[in-house]
Amino acid sequence: MRIGIYPRKSVYRDNSESVVTQVKLCKEYAEIIYRGQPLEYFVYDKDEGFSGKNTQRPGYQRLMQDVRSGLLDVVMVYKLDRISRNVQDFSNTFSVFQEHGVSFVSVKESFDTSTPIGRTVMYILAAFAQLERENTSERVSDSMLEMARSGFWTGGRCPAGMRSVRRSVGGKEHSFLEVDEAKIGQVKQLFDLYLSGMSITGLERYCRDHGIQTERGKYLSTSQLYFILSNPVYCQNSPEALAYFREKSYGLPDNADLLFDSQHGLIGYGRKAGTAAPYTIAIGAHDYVITGVNWVAVQRRMGVNKQVRTSKYECGLLKGVLRCKCGSRVITKIYNKKGVQYRFYLCAVRDRQGSAYCDTHHINMDRVDDLFMTRLKDMRIHKGLIELKDIQEYSAFDFTAASRRQKELNGKIENLMNVLEEADGQASSKYILRQIDRLDEEIRALDSRIQEARRQELALKNRANAVDQVYGEICQFLDHFEFLSYREKNEAIKKMVKECVFDDGTLKIVF
Repeated sequence: MRIGIYPRKSVYRDNSESVVTQVKLCKEYAEIIYRGQPLEYFVYDKDEGFSGKNTQRPGYQRLMQDVRSGLLDVVMVYKLDRISRNVQDFSNTFSVFQEHGVSFVSVKESFDTSTPIGRTVMYILAAFAQLERENTSERVSDSMLEMARSGFWTGGRCPAGMRSVRRSVGGKEHSFLEVDEAKIGQVKQLFDLYLSGMSITGLERYCRDHGIQTERGKYLSTSQLYFILSNPVYCQNSPEALAYFREKSYGLPDNADLLFDSQHGLIGYGRKAGTAAPYTIAIGAHDYVITGVNWVAVQRRMGVNKQVRTSKYECGLLKGVLRCKCGSRVITKIYNKKGVQYRFYLCAVRDRQGSAYCDTHHINMDRVDDLFMTRLKDMRIHKGLIELKDIQEYSAFDFTAASRRQKELNGKIENLMNVLEEADGQASSKYILRQIDRLDEEIRALDSRIQEARRQELALKNRANAVDQVYGEICQFLDHFEFLSYREKNEAIKKMVKECVFDDGTLKIVF
């Protein structure tokens, strides 16, 4: 019986069982309900700190991959909401379990998923888990927004050139932003350079050439520079800034005309990551860094550049797929000159940092796309040309010895637990606990090696099937090519191709 144990603990839930405890309880429960059967455990314990509001978790993704590969017979969790706190996600997950004949067991909520009433109870519990998550999230959001409206710093990484300080307000300690005079000069320099006419890409290159880095010792990327230049935290609360915020439909505090007195900086909150939605603005307690006039001038210049950037043509079959020989991603460059359209692929590193970092020149887009299509047509005729992504070299793994070692380690831990009970708080207790931790760490490492060996074993068995699957996808893509939109073609290629590198006229394609 191959049992996949999935533990998870969110960073903000200190009152829930630890990942180690969840694994232990699941194993104990499995020994009871599958008494007398040989058991093999696969532990997916890489999701500590990940929320259950969605399925973008590495441990969960590996679990589902192993379910679809036929590696598991049972998936076991300590509690239903460890899998998901979203009813739709949980329903989809359970459907995959059923499709591949995998049983689902929850230690805390004992229900039989083989019966209609058991499945109904399971879905009801999942619905309550989602309701609890949404109510908690709403309460936290309301509290954070109220703090932001009051000019408090609600946490997270401080903006460049700023620091967080604690002050007492109304008998309670709160965090506020403060300008770090030793570091803010770099931010002012970035604003000055951009206002002088330098582009965001030019700024990125300037930072590299002059050793300007983040506090973590990394060079500033274009996205980081854009975030700095668009952050209201540096802006003066001036009438000019107020007029701009009203024009762009930013959220503003009551009595904004009185509050924008040109004496302080601002705090922007409520903006969703990765969107262009405007901030809601609050008056901060910190000093301003950039005058309202200059900050607005920067925003208007970035607005013009953004409009130009987003008016590009959709083209390049391998957009988002092709890589340069240096390993960097490849971007598309399209422009019109005297009525002729020129289309190229270009190494992103060379584009941002110059030829000193990569010597790959502009690559004719049509030439590479035509070469890609020719290669697919050749593969359709000769299936042997299909190259799959290499799997690690598999050497025979002694599963019997590994299982024997697991039992030996578990026996040692059990003996140490008995000794610990007798020690009853003596000085030796801490040494016993350390030894137990070391043995438990060895068990977990052994579990990981067993899981990886099983995956490698299964990958070798399925390799022939994988070639047939890729071949079918290639044939289907070629048969329907003329009827697909550009976006559909690009998405289909992204799903098929794992690696695509152009190097001096040679195109390497790996599926």
